[in-house]
Amino acid sequence: MVEVHCIAELAAVRHDLGTQLQTYSLPAGVAYDLLTCVQEASMNALLFGATPWGVRISLTADPNEILITVRDHGSGLDLKRLTNPPPAPMSEAGRGLFLLRTLMDRVEFRVQDGTEVRLHKLLPPRATTGSHAA
Repeated sequence: MVEVHCIAELAAVRHDLGTQLQTYSLPAGVAYDLLTCVQEASMNALLFGATPWGVRISLTADPNEILITVRDHGSGLDLKRLTNPPPAPMSEAGRGLFLLRTLMDRVEFRVQDGTEVRLHKLLPPRATTGSHAA
């Protein structure tokens, strides 16, 4: 787990998380999608929900899935305001949730003493090794 207190810290967090993701031998596109979504969720948390306690980012994984959690301690996200339509093409805002939902396999929002965004990415099956009869 890492705590972030300002936007300037996100580049270092992205680098460290990228290094951590390398241990899972992910395809480059999967790692990029995860890093993009963590950046977006963290930026939103810092802009809209950050308090002096900052934003916490954690990563857990099992053989089938990577879960990254971004948690702030703000007043909480209004879940009724979340919508699914894509943003207008010329809009300068509103792409964050669309990106999260497009790039992740599942996105969860939990509101209690702040907002927790849970980013789920299923891992591709690993190739089996050994000889196969033809």
